[in-house]
Amino acid sequence: MTSAPGRERPTLVFIHGGGVGPWMWADQTAHFSADYSVLTPTLPGHHLHDPSSFSTHAEAAKEVARETGLLGLSRPVTVIGFSLGGQTATQLAALYPDHVERLVVVSSLMSPWPGATVFGVLAAASAPLSRSRCFARAQAAQLAVPAEMFDDYYALSRSISARTLRRLIQANFSFSVPDEVLSSPIPALLMAGDKEETRLVRAMEDVHSKVRNSSLQIHPGVGHGMPLAQPGLFNASLRSWLGTV
Repeated sequence: MTSAPGRERPTLVFIHGGGVGPWMWADQTAHFSADYSVLTPTLPGHHLHDPSSFSTHAEAAKEVARETGLLGLSRPVTVIGFSLGGQTATQLAALYPDHVERLVVVSSLMSPWPGATVFGVLAAASAPLSRSRCFARAQAAQLAVPAEMFDDYYALSRSISARTLRRLIQANFSFSVPDEVLSSPIPALLMAGDKEETRLVRAMEDVHSKVRNSSLQIHPGVGHGMPLAQPGLFNASLRSWLGTV
């Protein structure tokens, strides 16, 4: 986890997606560290030399709270999550409403998909493929992982266990937004690209219609992986929103 000095400044907590690590937020850390304390925790099951595995969003949110020292910070934080990390960020806001003042969800599934268990089993069965550099390159391309970050991505893909892969895929495809967030007054930003999976975009639109203090940004010409693929656009959009709420 990285941290900028000056803990009295507003804090941004960036939560990475499944299969990637805190290194995905390098551009955001560089961009926002002058004005914010930036924290980039690691989700369970994504530590290179730690045998722990991912279990549930709730447990992941508790681990993020522990790693960031959330309950000991002097002021509430803004939590930003990508994909699986966006779901975890949402769970964090539900579990710790007094410690999260703003929520940003980027390219996350916001409603359950049929067959979540099957998806998880298939993902676990494909785990040996992650050891293949060619397969990893194809997967990295889908996430828009830049070439300079590929070695980090490949090292992580080789280390993630089949158990973690199965559990995080099942959690990803079975996620529902907690009622505590749907009824929460905290400002929320939902962000996606118009080239993402249609059901993902529609579910985010549905959540936007239910969360009273939410904003929705659907960026044209953008697919999954916006923070990595177009960091300039992402950073500008996030900074602009942060300045209005």
